[in-house]
Amino acid sequence: MLDRLNAQLKDVSVSDWKLLISLLILANTVALVSLCWLVLTRTAAAPGPPALEARVLAQIPPTRTPLPTFTSTPTPSATPSPTYTLVPTWTPTPTGTPTITPTPTDTPTSTPAPTVVQRPAATPTPAPTPTPSVDFAVSVRQLTPCENEGKHHLFIYVKNIDGQGMPGLRVRVSWPSGEATMLTGQKNHIDPGFVDFAMFKGSYTAQVLDYASEIAGPITPDIPRDELCAETGNGVANSLFHYSYEIIFQKVR
Repeated sequence: MLDRLNAQLKDVSVSDWKLLISLLILANTVALVSLCWLVLTRTAAAPGPPALEARVLAQIPPTRTPLPTFTSTPTPSATPSPTYTLVPTWTPTPTGTPTITPTPTDTPTSTPAPTVVQRPAATPTPAPTPTPSVDFAVSVRQLTPCENEGKHHLFIYVKNIDGQGMPGLRVRVSWPSGEATMLTGQKNHIDPGFVDFAMFKGSYTAQVLDYASEIAGPITPDIPRDELCAETGNGVANSLFHYSYEIIFQKVR
């Protein structure tokens, strides 16, 4: 911006500079002469009527109209309660003793046997169903050798109250040295509430997050026993470190 200003100033000719300076000197001279004339005129003027501001300040402010005074009306005194006169207690007049007439004796008659009415037995009131303390109850089942066929997994199903799979729920599997969080419905499985997890050595627990859930486990594949699947002839369908479990989280409230 300064470079542009310098370039524009270079374009002004010497004659234009002289004309501009002459106009500035003339304007300052006229202003100075006018100021001197005003000072001399005000000092030499004869005493006359006071200035406008003096006349305004000298005016007497108008008298305020006093506000009306309100006289409070006295509250009428309360009407005294009437005085009640006690009525004397009524005293009964004694009467003569009445003569007692003997009551005739009735001839006894045979009394009929009372009729016994059998009341129906009371129906016991069923005890109220207790409210579950969790949102999801859990059940765990170890797979048979033919169901497992050498796998070592947790097959987890999360179901609603009607037994339908619930996708998009977080399930956490924990073991002594870590944990993993998974979402149901991410596997290509017929049940939308399904998720699985591969186990190795050690013990594992599982639970549904974001709800009050029972905990499945601890579960372990460390079972030193070989189990045969007779249908396939697999002698180690269930064996050490190769056991699997089905875990079902059922919504109960």
